[in-house]
Amino acid sequence: MGVSFLAMIVCRPFGSLIMERIGMRRALIGGSLLCAATGAGMALSLRNTGALLFFRALSGVSISVYCVAAVSYQSMALDEETRGKGLALFATASIIPMATVVPFAEWLLRQGWTNLYLWLPVAVSCGCLAVSLAVSDGTSATVKRQKAWGRYADLFRVRGVKALYLTCFLMSIADGSTSCAAELAAEKAIPVSYFMVTVALAAAFIRTVGYRLMDRVPRMLLAAPAAALMGVSLVCMTFTNSTALFAVFGLTYGLGIGMGFPTDLALVGDLLPVEYHPKATGSLLLATDCGWFITPIIFGYISPLLGAGGSFRLIGTAVAVASMAVCFLIWRPLWNERRSVA
Repeated sequence: MGVSFLAMIVCRPFGSLIMERIGMRRALIGGSLLCAATGAGMALSLRNTGALLFFRALSGVSISVYCVAAVSYQSMALDEETRGKGLALFATASIIPMATVVPFAEWLLRQGWTNLYLWLPVAVSCGCLAVSLAVSDGTSATVKRQKAWGRYADLFRVRGVKALYLTCFLMSIADGSTSCAAELAAEKAIPVSYFMVTVALAAAFIRTVGYRLMDRVPRMLLAAPAAALMGVSLVCMTFTNSTALFAVFGLTYGLGIGMGFPTDLALVGDLLPVEYHPKATGSLLLATDCGWFITPIIFGYISPLLGAGGSFRLIGTAVAVASMAVCFLIWRPLWNERRSVA
């Protein structure tokens, strides 16, 4: 399982490069076809460990290419007024398979239909292909075919971009803590599902019912506080042994990640010209993934000394303080400057 996720993380910039070379539509179609091919490869190589690992890793590459192209398409297709809610709905759609495809796959296994289960990823990939065929590259018409895509060196010179990556990284540190939440829940004798379920519900709620918030509140003033809310929620969880309060702080944490992730993606379009979007999207998704690798390592080193509760307090406090510092020292002055010019 880990091979695919590792390949997906490493290949985020590769997804940007592929999209720049062949265009959004072809990247989406190619990613879909590669997903289908790797799914078929895994289904046919269950008794060959080497081949299975190869196709599993290749699935991470195909997912990376497809996701970068899909998010970049959203960023380019939407204007500043609709970008926030559009990406909020996109982020919600990305978690729908957890509530639909996964239970269906489990049902297939329970019925003993193993072959159908194994070939389900191929069917889903074909669905992605059908959608990709309907996509047009017209949304990126402002970028002429002969015009070079932006360079990383120039991308990081744009004001606010470094703050965006730092904000996203801090959010990812808090987000990665969910992989360690079971330790804290066990320490308090509370089922971790109370936290995980409420996080998912709150994130889905703010991205659907409350998605307009991402366009009504200045995104430069929303991104870092959303990460800070996640950090504060982690700290508050450590001070309660109540199942109800544990769920409440799961809700506040879910609101933070529900607002933070689509807001960070929308800021790519707010800060950067369209020719930088593929590189910015791919590398920003890489920054988002980092926490899932770094936080468990940090937790593993400090939990023997501080316990699960102390570790969550330290990580949550660091994220909250750093995020608010970024908000007041970088984002607010930049927003005031842009507002005065407008």
